[in-house]
This record gives sequence, structure tokens and C-alpha cells, in this order.
Amino acid sequence: MRRISCLSLAILAALSTTASANSAEENAASEQAVERILVQGDFRQQQLQKLPGSILVLSQQDISRQNAQHLDDLLQQAANVNFSAGASRGRFLQIRGIGERSEFVDSINPSVGVLIDGIDYSALGVSSLADVQQVEIFRGPEATRFGANAMAGMLNLTSNAPSFEGEGQFSSTVANYDSYQLSGAYSNAINDQWAYRLAADHQSSDGFVDNSFLKRDDTNNIDETTARAALRYLATSDLTLDFIGHYRDINNGYDVFSLDRNRTTLSDKPGQDEQQSRALAIKADYQGLSWANVYTQLSGLTADTDYGFDEDWSYEGIHPDGYATTDRYLRQRDQWSLEQRFLGKEQANWVAGWYASGQQTDLERQFWNWDLWQAAQFFSDFKRQNLALFGQWTSDLGDGWSLTSGARAERYDDEYSDSNGIAQQNDELMWGGKLSLSLAVTDSTSLYLLGSRGYKAGGVNGEALGKAQGSGVDELADYLNSKANFSPETLWNAEFGVKGSSADQAIVSRVALFAMWRDEMQVNSWVTRDQSFIGFIDNAASGRNHGLEVESRIQLAQSWTLFANAAWLDSEIRGFVTEEGVDKTGRDQAHAPKYQYSVSSEWLLTSNLSFNLGLQSKAAFYYSDSHDSRSEQMHLVNLRLQYQWDEVQLALWSRNALDEDYGVRGFYFGNDPRDGYEPHTYEQLGEPRRIGVTASYQF
Repeated sequence: MRRISCLSLAILAALSTTASANSAEENAASEQAVERILVQGDFRQQQLQKLPGSILVLSQQDISRQNAQHLDDLLQQAANVNFSAGASRGRFLQIRGIGERSEFVDSINPSVGVLIDGIDYSALGVSSLADVQQVEIFRGPEATRFGANAMAGMLNLTSNAPSFEGEGQFSSTVANYDSYQLSGAYSNAINDQWAYRLAADHQSSDGFVDNSFLKRDDTNNIDETTARAALRYLATSDLTLDFIGHYRDINNGYDVFSLDRNRTTLSDKPGQDEQQSRALAIKADYQGLSWANVYTQLSGLTADTDYGFDEDWSYEGIHPDGYATTDRYLRQRDQWSLEQRFLGKEQANWVAGWYASGQQTDLERQFWNWDLWQAAQFFSDFKRQNLALFGQWTSDLGDGWSLTSGARAERYDDEYSDSNGIAQQNDELMWGGKLSLSLAVTDSTSLYLLGSRGYKAGGVNGEALGKAQGSGVDELADYLNSKANFSPETLWNAEFGVKGSSADQAIVSRVALFAMWRDEMQVNSWVTRDQSFIGFIDNAASGRNHGLEVESRIQLAQSWTLFANAAWLDSEIRGFVTEEGVDKTGRDQAHAPKYQYSVSSEWLLTSNLSFNLGLQSKAAFYYSDSHDSRSEQMHLVNLRLQYQWDEVQLALWSRNALDEDYGVRGFYFGNDPRDGYEPHTYEQLGEPRRIGVTASYQF
């Protein structure tokens, strides 16, 4: 009854916004301006309030309001969005309880992809939010638009575009833990046809860990540099060309897991989380045809990553039963993609197009082979090619009603080979789509019903097959051989949504109610033998996810604004039995908290001075599908005092002002020889209390 009551109240709140909007429009003496947030990541730019689907758009103002320097900071305010770290930053995202939490030996097909300026950074993470125009979080299957990397949703970041008028900005931040950030951007015209924009950002910090063995406080340091260059060429009145280049140089440490389960580590060989990546994209927007606009994007990316850690989290000699090993993963990833779509003009509201991509990932793993009792190396080569056709049509049914139908057919071809002599080829034809019925009640209020289907690829468990060959134990070999491959997963989504705002924009609200069905649900599974861990992807029979998302902005007074995002989620695993024989049917899915909310209140104290108080909360959640270790509840308080003087802005801020400990990644096993390798929940903790000052100048 409590769930139904909360759900009813949320929907009634949005519907009452619709009613107040109608009433206000009837009584208003003059027409008020309607908030028009444009979603950049869909096939064509559309107003957020009119687009059927649950989408959160975060602007530059939202980023600064939360004092967000990195994506981890920003995602805490997003309803039904979670992330896992297991590295120096959070790289893996979960939407509505669905998404991967790590990538070790075998390459993954992410359930939640990441695009930056249309370039695929899935599983590579987002290193900086500097000069980002807006962040869009698509919740629910978006296969029609994005394909296999958006089974649960998509994160789309759009940078500021070049301008033909000179403009720039510079920002400097200093904070505790010896942290600082420098960022800047400048844009101007070269001539009447060419304009450019240059942006750069550098972040540095000692990190939030003390290594008592090495007597250092920087073994989990942050050292990140990003740069972006963009050129816009107005070739003709009908053709616009954009050239985009990205560069990232990340040299972060990785030393977070503590045998004492706190922020003090004992590692004698701290790890690293490094990345050097370069990306290029060319976009062409041609509007010279009478029947359609033509949009084309060609992009390429190469990334070298070095991820490694001290497996024993300690030093040689800590205990007679101790061990001392490291694990290191060096990946080289090269990818390209080409998309072309045709967008119908005028009354012909349709889209059709094709997409092709290729990716090659070469892995070198340096590790300790427990079976051979010696240091070893492992090499693998993974290639994937995708080809997709897609289309979408929107019909105007009259009286504010519209019907949108879309579909995508995608074929992927995989080739896998490794130094264990394993070679496999896999291919699959997958499809997804959506069907939505929308009603535009007013210019700023709409309702929709949505059905959609998402998918992601299957693959080979190379690590499991390699261990099966060298295990020497028939029972273990037979089990691992039975897990040689994992099947593709599909997801069905049914959704009802209300988007409304009052005529004076004092209230803006969006509510989405959804139910999702997962077939051949992909889950991470492990086989543990002493200190040897064998990871692989398994398929549960199915999974169920349903819940609610609410986003509101309320202008309580001329100088007082309230922002509130909230979510409720119920998830369930069905038909999954671990290697130990434990049936997980009926248990919540991993990284799927029951509730989340973010409330922020902003006061304009004077014409120049403002104060923001925010509270972010998240329910406890399971860290893995294969064990029952859980996080604690999270409650974070954020503060910001900002002074604006012409083009200069000064801000004093604090994130996690009450210094609460909360987990962002967790494991359950024994790793401490001092207590006989008794199993414990080991957690990577999120950032502690941060206090900083930011000065910005726009010109």
C-alpha cells in the first residue's frame, strides 16, 4: 500500500501541474515564456518536455550547482542511476539497476554506453566535465537510436560548439587533499566561414588514501589532462562541417582496498589506472535536398590503458601465511564508426539510416599463475564489427496525439583468439525498437505511453576456457567448459510518463513509471580457489526491474528555488545458481538501490550572492550478483556559497560536508592472512569531505 500511495502521489503531482498549467493559461493576461530544453542526443533536436521517454538533462548550471568536477560527482543527483568504481574513477554505469561493474580479462558489451560529442567512450569513462554544454541521461532501452550499447540507457555529453564571436572562460579550483584544477576555453571566428574552439582541463589530487607501509598519501592520486579542439566550417548555405579532436592523458594511481577496511592501505606495490587516448570526428550536416536533411558522422578513437593493482593489498612479510602478487592489464583499443541518417523535412517526420563500426582490443595481462606457481603473461585479441539499419516514423494523429514507431536491426561479427590457443568466431543478428503514443496537452505538458526493446551481444569467456585447460581438476574443467560462451541479452520495457510545467514555469515536473523484463540476463560470476579468482559472464534465466522516476523544479519565491529528483526501484534475479550451488532467484540485482533522491535548495541572498544546500541519498545495494555483500545507505550533504561580480564568479563549496563513508565498489572474500583469510566485505570508499574554492572568469 505504501508503494502504491507514493506512486499515486507522484503521478498526481505531475497531473496537477498539467491542470494548473491549463488554468494559468486561461487566466494569464499575457503569454509566458516556456522553458525549452533541447535534447541533443536523439535523431534530431527535440524539446525535453515533448520527447517520449525518461531523459534527464543536466546543464552547465546543474554541474556547477553540485560542485561537480567529475562525472562521479554529477551522477549522485540522477534518479535511478548508479556507478561502480574499482578504479581511480567510476567507469561503469548502471541505469535502473542494469549495467556492468568491471572489466578484467574478457571484453564486455556495456549495457550503458557513453558518448562524448558522438564518439564512443563506453567502458573508458569520462575524465572531465570542463566545457561541457550539457549531459543527457537516457533511461531505458534506446536501441533504435544507439544500438547494442544502450540496452539499459545511454549517457550523452555534448561540448560547447565553436562560436563566430570571441568568447572565453577560465576557471581555477583549489581544494583539500592537495587538489587543484585549471581549465579554460576560447572560441572565435577565423573568417566568415571558419570558427574554432579550444578547451583544456587539468586536475590533480593526492587522493583520499594513506599508505602506512610506504608512508605516502598519494598512492591513489589523480593526475588528469584533457584537451579538445573543434572547427566549424560553413562550406555553403546548405552544408556545415564540424571537425573535432579529443586528447586525454590520465596518470592516476590505484590503491584503495584496505585489509583494515578503512582509508589506510598497506600495499608495497600500489597499482595504477592510466589512459592515453586520442579521438577524431568529422560531422557533416547537409540541408540542400528538398525531401530530407542528411547527417553524417565519421569518428575514430585509439586508447592505451594500463590498469593494475597489488592483489594482496599488503607487503611481503606481513604474516607467515601471506602472499605477494600483482595483477596488471594493458589494453590497446582501436575503433571507428560511421553513421549516416536522413531526416524528413517539413511535415515528413521520419528518420532512416545506417551505422557501421569496428573495434579491435589487444590485451596483455601480467599476473601470478597459481596453477604453475610462477609469474605469467596472457595475450588476447578481440575484434568486433557491427552493421545496423534503423528507421523511425512519427505520425500526427490530430488533437495533440502522435504515434512514433522505430526499429533497428544490427548484426555483429566477433573474432577472438588468445595465448591459450583458444580461437572462436561468433555472430548474431539482433533487433530492437520502440512504439510510443503521446498526447500534447499544452505547449509545455505531455503524456506518453512507451514500449521499447533493447539488446546486447553475447560472447566468449576466454578466461574460463583458459583455466579449464590448465586446471588439472576434471570437475572444475567440466564446469568452466560449460561456461565457454554466454548468450545475448534482450530487454523489454513498458513505460508511462507525464511531463508538465505551469504557464509561468514556476513548476516543472517529469514523472516516469516503468516495468522491464530481461531475458537471458547476463550476470558476472566467479569461481574462487584459495586466492585464485576466475571470472566469467553467465546467463540467468531472466530478471525483472520496475520502478518510478520523478524530477521537479519549483520556484518557491523569486529568490528561492527547489530542485528535487527521486527514484524507486524494485529488481529481481530469476533462475541463477552460483558455482557453489546457491540459488539467487528472488534476490535484488547488483548495484540496484531501492531508492535514491537528491534535493537541492538555492537561495538568492542578494543580487550577487547565492547559497545552495543539497542532500543526496541512496539506499543500500548488493555489490555483486554472485555474493550477498551490501553497501551501507548513503546520505551526502553538499554546500555552495557563490558570489557573482560582472564576469567574475567566486564560490566556496563543500561536497560530503558531513564526511560520511560510503562504498562505490565492494567484494566479499578472504584476503587477510592475519585472521586466517576470514571472508569480509571489502569496499572502495567514495570521496570524503571535500572543501574547495573556485574562481571563474568569463570574457
